Amino acid sequence: MSSARFAFALAGGKLCSALCRVIARNRGSNLPGAVALKLDKDFLKNIKGIDPEKTIFITGTNGKSTANNMVVHAFTTDGRSVCSNLEGANMKTGAATALLKNTTLRGRFKKDYLILEVDERSLQSITEDLKPGHLCVTNIQKDQVQRNGDPDYIYRKIKNVIAKADGLKLYVNNEDPRSKSLGEGGDTVSFGVAQNAHGFEPETAWEVTMPCPMCRDALSFAWYNLSGVGAFRCPACGFSSGGPADYVISEVDYANGTFRAEGSTYRLSYPAEFFLYDYALCLCLCLELGIEAKSLQKTFDTFENIGGRTETFAYAGKEIKYMRIKQENPETLQSALDTIAIDKSDKIFVLGPAVVDDMIPHYSNTFYIFDCDFDTLIKSGIERVVCFGDTIAIDTANRLRYAGIPDDDIEILNTDDDDKILSAIAACESDNVYLITWIKKYEKLKEHTA
Repeated sequence: MSSARFAFALAGGKLCSALCRVIARNRGSNLPGAVALKLDKDFLKNIKGIDPEKTIFITGTNGKSTANNMVVHAFTTDGRSVCSNLEGANMKTGAATALLKNTTLRGRFKKDYLILEVDERSLQSITEDLKPGHLCVTNIQKDQVQRNGDPDYIYRKIKNVIAKADGLKLYVNNEDPRSKSLGEGGDTVSFGVAQNAHGFEPETAWEVTMPCPMCRDALSFAWYNLSGVGAFRCPACGFSSGGPADYVISEVDYANGTFRAEGSTYRLSYPAEFFLYDYALCLCLCLELGIEAKSLQKTFDTFENIGGRTETFAYAGKEIKYMRIKQENPETLQSALDTIAIDKSDKIFVLGPAVVDDMIPHYSNTFYIFDCDFDTLIKSGIERVVCFGDTIAIDTANRLRYAGIPDDDIEILNTDDDDKILSAIAACESDNVYLITWIKKYEKLKEHTA
């Protein structure tokens, strides 16, 4: 009965995938897998020929999509056949869809490697059906509080998966305390990034830290590469980032777009701090699994990220640079602010936090803006700030007032109207504009200028 059910689910999923290619391409990364799992809840378990030693899961809060796509590009550049969910459909239905496309009509896996980006909340349910031999954890940070609660909730879920797994090799971020602690005492390889020109040091006695994942006391950071990611130590129990990671990116040259690692020089096509850890994870994993430096150099020369963090469009003689963030994620917002601050010329800063409507209940708040430090951005030269949005524009403006921006330099648009937002941008003197909002609003504004 179970084999018949699986065959029916396989056929149904493949038929749905074919139909999606014709009539509903925007649903093709999840719907076929949802159909297959509906017809057979054990669909993933029943696929034959998946080798755990060639199964790699990449999870964490930030960076997993870029890291996954980079790793897949590295493996295919090296001539290895790979099945992956490059569209970013990282829950169980997305994994099922990816496998549907790479499984024969008899239910046998057709590729050598299975490399999946896995949502951190979905990791437990997916690993009940698919057994990875390799698990990469980018970082564990605050994100989607209405769904995830606090980061320690996600930390415990990932830790539980690791505790139950047999023969699992971990790849952890040496400078992210939660990720680093997951590998304590196990079969673990660490990756990291040396302090570099875009890093920063704690500035005041009021610097916000985080609890030690081992003893819950306050961690002390010597320096940061990203918010909450850097050289750390717990004064109470001694847990720390320690010496260099097993694989370290160093000698980062942002101007020329290069870095050094393991005695070789590599191209840095995306010269921003948050991408460095994706490069580090990719390099660490690939060298561990036998991909040589020469092949990796070709990988980094040719890698193109899908939907990069920075995109541009022109309007009213101005270049508008959109800085993509994950809504409700202070670390990605902080990274965007730090990237903007590298530009020391006068600029317009346009900020529009939006209502989160990707799940019920819909809501909006500004808590993650208060988690960020705007000082470096302000010192870099801000001509004017435009705060927009029909729910929290005034709250957003207040946060910037608290950061020290004069009232006369802040324009409040208590609206989501595209014409009014673009008109306000056009009226500003500088032609150097940085925009932070969520992806749906950016796409509407860009379409409005076409």
